[in-house]
Amino acid sequence: MTHRPIEFPVEGINDGEIRLRLLVESDLPAMIEALQDPRIPLWTRVPSPYGEAEARSWWVEQARRRADAEGIDTVIVDEHDGGLLGGVGIPHLSWEEGTCELGYWLARPGRGRGVMTRAVRLLSVWIFENLPIARIGIIAAVANEPSKRVAERAGFAYEGVLRSYIVIKGTRHDVASYSLLRGELEDPSFRARTEIHDH
Repeated sequence: MTHRPIEFPVEGINDGEIRLRLLVESDLPAMIEALQDPRIPLWTRVPSPYGEAEARSWWVEQARRRADAEGIDTVIVDEHDGGLLGGVGIPHLSWEEGTCELGYWLARPGRGRGVMTRAVRLLSVWIFENLPIARIGIIAAVANEPSKRVAERAGFAYEGVLRSYIVIKGTRHDVASYSLLRGELEDPSFRARTEIHDH
């Protein structure tokens, strides 16, 4: 079945502190600089080393994925100074099942500020409002504590461990699985439990 390209607002979406928007060519130098951090490729499929060729390849690929309705990728920028803070998107999407999975990476300037928790919440709201998705999932390597904390602080429910589930840089990893279902964002208990963990 063919699906229409995924359309994301040209101006992006924001919560007053951060903005999620589509990658533009002028972002590539800042992205290359941010992805020199060895912590990022350690837990993601971001290539290492990461240079101009890798950035250009991703520039083309992310546009193709959006056009082919396979997923969407956004950059996270500071709403006040426009600085690049990271990326969050949908690496896996099933139209037939009505499910998708979020993936994310965070640059050093964004850490310790609740940036990724905000980004995950913001994108999740947009997904439920604009796509026929019933379930948003997050998986994080069991040893990747920061990524797991993001899922928990964003209000995703912990579901358990999937053993030997993913391969990162040739090594198999157990992952912690989290999910958020359509309608849970409106549940008063959701807001209550996420406020407790807000930073």
